[in-house]
Amino acid sequence: MRIKDAQVKKNLKWHILRLLRLNSRTREELVGKIEEMYIGFWQANDELIDTHLNRLADDGLIRHSDGQYELTEAGSDALKGKERKIERHLARGLSKEACAARSLMGNVGLSALEFVVGLLSGSIGLIADAVHTAIDIVASAITWIGIKVEREAQAALLGGVILCGIGAFIAFESAAKIFQPAELDFQFVALATIAVNIAVNGFFSYYKFYVGGRTRSISLIADAYHTKTDIWSSAAVLVGLLGAAAGFPVLDAAAGVAVSLFIILGGGELIAESKKVMEGEDPRMEKFSKFLEGHLRALPDRAAFVILWFLNLSEMSRQENLERVKKSFGRRYPIGLEDEDYEAVYARLEREGLVESVGGRLRLTDVGREELKRLAEMSVTYMGWTGRKSMNARKIDWFAEGL
Repeated sequence: MRIKDAQVKKNLKWHILRLLRLNSRTREELVGKIEEMYIGFWQANDELIDTHLNRLADDGLIRHSDGQYELTEAGSDALKGKERKIERHLARGLSKEACAARSLMGNVGLSALEFVVGLLSGSIGLIADAVHTAIDIVASAITWIGIKVEREAQAALLGGVILCGIGAFIAFESAAKIFQPAELDFQFVALATIAVNIAVNGFFSYYKFYVGGRTRSISLIADAYHTKTDIWSSAAVLVGLLGAAAGFPVLDAAAGVAVSLFIILGGGELIAESKKVMEGEDPRMEKFSKFLEGHLRALPDRAAFVILWFLNLSEMSRQENLERVKKSFGRRYPIGLEDEDYEAVYARLEREGLVESVGGRLRLTDVGREELKRLAEMSVTYMGWTGRKSMNARKIDWFAEGL
């Protein structure tokens, strides 16, 4: 499917400024390069482009002389300001400390919200999920204290025992309510609360995977997997609440039993992991390696696409191309990449004749242009979760940050 004007409009100003930073261009050359950026998935809208060109000229960011558009000093300063803003945004959002703090605050808020709504509605499933979330907070605190006193494994073992004990208590209380189910109050509020919980946990799971991968943090990746499993316990509560709303309050109690099992399993896993740590192993490394290997398998095609994409816009030295790829793709990829990761991709492109070196500069070959088109038809730039072939314009915007 083609990219719509509305998707391009947001960053068209910056695309024009970045292309003019590379070279002064005629209007026709500029339009051609913008179309090449979207690899034929966007049909240039002359009115939209002219509106932006006129506005940029009026603002003094570009000038038009002798049929050529060129970047002014003010335009260059505007680009530098934009890039500093992007760097600050990424630095704030991708630090391990910020991710951990935001996750903790999110858990505290969710637990409090679920507990209050659970008490008001009488939902044992919602209360159980609130306790589940609260225990995650307590477990993190116990682990933190254990690190401080250099007894992390012992603290984790204690946390696992506490988890199993509370899980067993909730299971007992929930099972009792199966035989004496009660009608729930504020059903819509309870449903909305658990839906918010699932959405927020889904976001934090992705966020911790992303930051953990970028910083290569074993603990964040392991925590992301844990948050991902929490979604299933919340889903069980959602099913129970839907059942109660449909006239089957016993399903809410059953959901409480299900959540208690998740708590007990989580406690058992914590106990098992703490024992491994005492024996000198690091069980979190297995999850981290699984995440790392998955993204490294996807790297060849994804990195190849971006390298070829830049060369399709302009010839450049290998070092210049690498710097542009790092500045755009590299700082957005879900794992922090090393130089050897990039070198393996360049070696493949040269071996397969997709690029050639002429006078110290890399040039895209005809075979490389065909490969670029082939990769554009794959999920490299598509929003795969939609189930449709819809080019992800946002990724093109990210790649353009390297121009």
